[in-house]
Amino acid sequence: MMEPMTLKPYNLLRSFSILSLLSIVAISAISATLLARFLRENLLQRDAVVTMQFVQSIAQAQNTGIYFAERDDAKRKGPLTDFLTRIAHMPDVVRANVYSRQRTILWSNEEHLIGKHFTDDNPELDRALAGELALETGQVKHPVKTEHILFAPEVDEFVENYIPIRDPRGGAVVGVVEIYKLPRVLMQTIAKGNRLVWLSALLGGLFLYGALFWIVRRASLTIQRQQQALVEAEKWAVIGELTAAVAHSLRNPLAVIRSSAELAQEEGGAPVGEYMAEIIARVDHLEKWVRELLIYSYQPGDAQQMTPVTEVLRNSLDSFARRAQSQAVTVDVALPEPSPWVRGDPNLLAQALNSLIANALEAMPNGGRLRISGERRGALFALQLSDTGVGIPPEKLVEVFKPLITDKRNGLGVGLALARRIVQRCGGQLELRSQQGRGATALLQLPMTR
Repeated sequence: MMEPMTLKPYNLLRSFSILSLLSIVAISAISATLLARFLRENLLQRDAVVTMQFVQSIAQAQNTGIYFAERDDAKRKGPLTDFLTRIAHMPDVVRANVYSRQRTILWSNEEHLIGKHFTDDNPELDRALAGELALETGQVKHPVKTEHILFAPEVDEFVENYIPIRDPRGGAVVGVVEIYKLPRVLMQTIAKGNRLVWLSALLGGLFLYGALFWIVRRASLTIQRQQQALVEAEKWAVIGELTAAVAHSLRNPLAVIRSSAELAQEEGGAPVGEYMAEIIARVDHLEKWVRELLIYSYQPGDAQQMTPVTEVLRNSLDSFARRAQSQAVTVDVALPEPSPWVRGDPNLLAQALNSLIANALEAMPNGGRLRISGERRGALFALQLSDTGVGIPPEKLVEVFKPLITDKRNGLGVGLALARRIVQRCGGQLELRSQQGRGATALLQLPMTR
């Protein structure tokens, strides 16, 4: 026969951790790249606009535009030289060229370029001749134009601005001023801005990932707790249905058996009385099992009921006094007076305390010490029960509060589960700590009433 296929549980946290990390890294990298590019392009464009406005204002003030069409070099040279000398001395300028509409260099601060005609593809020059401001950046070690090869060796990355110059009489473009700049301060600002953009993207991505991871981790833990609660609720829903049938089927016959045993004990001799006592004890034990199941499925109607917890505890200790004495167990009690009042049903709290005391006595069959102490901790009352028994192994300690799990021969596995459920219904908490061979400690924290 084929074995049934088992589905592995879906690990929400691991899947989210991987997918969210990849998504956030990709989004952060793309965003940082786009922002860095936007910052660079806008700062360079802004610098080019300011340079164009400055150059055109000088050209307009000196009427330089009328000399671009002058055919006589002697008449043209003086005004252009004065105009372009000022431009060449602008900050960060390493070369200034003046183009005619025929793409010939009319003037340059590098005299060996004057008169050269560049016919290679230069879309920036074409745009400037059409009346637009053109901008280009590049590196000399990777030249894309013939004129770039003529740079001095110390020139590395440059910014190239093509500024149209118009005729003041008609407004037509008569030439283009080409300015090569090494804007070191601007480039440093851009680099600093890029670092800031990438740092912001990194920190933002880490913060977003950490926040989402924390939220999903809490959600995953909540889902796990809800799943465990759902499994426990389904388990006890079935047990609750069976409990009613068990109660009706067993309690009446058990009552008849106990009554008959009591009559036989009164009428019989000593041997019969011992046997009847044993029967009565077993009947009481079965009755206790049924009662635990009934209480576990019980839903209290008044969660705000007030209970004097120390009085309930002393009554529970009185019921176990004979057993403790027979097992040579010393009980030390240190409780505050007057008794603090806590929220909860006294009968349910008594059942929880009975389960804890019974477990402590079962752990000390050959004698020991049971220490019970209580103290106020803010709005809570902390009750601690410590025994010197055999303790609980670590692998079993994690399962002590799971219903129907027990290693006791006569146990049902609902005592501690019942005790925790009762305490939680009262708005408190129950913890169990133990080291094998060093006993166990139960800590109840119950909300006090004002």
